Amino acid sequence: MTGQLEQLVKLEKAQIKPASLMLARAFHDDPVVKYAFPELGGNDPKLPYSYEFILRLGLRYGHTYTTSSRLEGVAIWTRIISPYTSIWRMLFSGAFLAAMKMGIKTGLRMQPISKNLDKKHNEIISGIHWYLQLLGVDPAYQGKGFASRLLNGMLARIDEDCLPCYLETELEENVPIYQHFGFKTVEEYPIPDTPVKMWLMLRPASSGSKK
Repeated sequence: MTGQLEQLVKLEKAQIKPASLMLARAFHDDPVVKYAFPELGGNDPKLPYSYEFILRLGLRYGHTYTTSSRLEGVAIWTRIISPYTSIWRMLFSGAFLAAMKMGIKTGLRMQPISKNLDKKHNEIISGIHWYLQLLGVDPAYQGKGFASRLLNGMLARIDEDCLPCYLETELEENVPIYQHFGFKTVEEYPIPDTPVKMWLMLRPASSGSKK
């Protein structure tokens, strides 16, 4: 395993709650947050449950890393063939309860985003690949290299596997950051029936020999 990945820390179950609060701060002004929680946006007290939902799935079925016990940043990666979140995965991971606390209205508003992004994901890439599901850095630590640490560590492993990596971002200012790490924009995608626009990005597989 690469030294860069060894510098990261696997998120523990006991850290889910504080990590959820950190991510709520990180995505406070996010377009998806404003759409999913139209009344209070990033100030909605239910917002952390949406990140708890993602973290619980990531902890059980993916690779979820933080930068240190201070939780400056968190990233969730999944090695998959095709994207899906079944009811059984939600139950086994404990994510179902978080989804209920997030609220039915929010879940219904998020459905067209999840449905259309899963469809696009399947259209853009097939076969085994890595998916960067989420990357967030606490506002107090942004601009200090924590996102780079989270990206470099896992991308080094992905290159050892000689596999491509896919992500979506709803912020145009994130595009050049990901481009710096080898991702290329495949499509600028306005999600139907929502005001949200996504940049769908793909990082080709490394040409190096798999170890």
